Amino acid sequence: MKKINIVFICLITLSGCATSSLNYSPPSTSYTIKHSVQINEDFEVVWDRLVKNLASDFFVINNIEKNSRIINVSFSASKPTDFVDCGITTREFSNASGKYTYSYDPADPTKYSFANKQGHMFNAVRTSKLNGRTNIYLAPSETGTLLTVNTKYVVDVKIKYFNVNNQSAGNDEFVFDFSTKRKYEDGEMVCTARGNLEDKILGYAK
Repeated sequence: MKKINIVFICLITLSGCATSSLNYSPPSTSYTIKHSVQINEDFEVVWDRLVKNLASDFFVINNIEKNSRIINVSFSASKPTDFVDCGITTREFSNASGKYTYSYDPADPTKYSFANKQGHMFNAVRTSKLNGRTNIYLAPSETGTLLTVNTKYVVDVKIKYFNVNNQSAGNDEFVFDFSTKRKYEDGEMVCTARGNLEDKILGYAK
């Protein structure tokens, strides 16, 4: 586990000492993402099958150019980790009432408590959503049809902070932007596609 930040805060009051800590681990799985497939069927057959299956699922077809052999679709997911992996964040918070541990993928929604530099307790509510666009390219080949997909993933994370009286105490917003072929990397923070979405689209053509 890589430790990117630890903050210890002590508040000398009648209730004792409050402490907070934060640890982050990048994805533990090395994903092998299959983003192309050779299908031993005629281009027209594969094209029609793929379009039909895309239209019947959660995809929105934005652009379809048969002459150019390109289809562009978009999608969204309220649980980003169905399709992406951004590692694990582990937070610990302690005060007079006890010790609490929160573990979550930074791409997913969650709630946690923490102490600021002055030793005051706050609650955080994280919401997140995954949006994506996929370019699909089909081309006739000597043995049938070649299909290639590449997805752009955008994870939007919003955090609202509240004090112990449930009053608003500010907010933050983060965006993780990456693709099938390129991970998100910012310092120690890493996000990658799982390959589930790519597998789904490739399967629609078979």
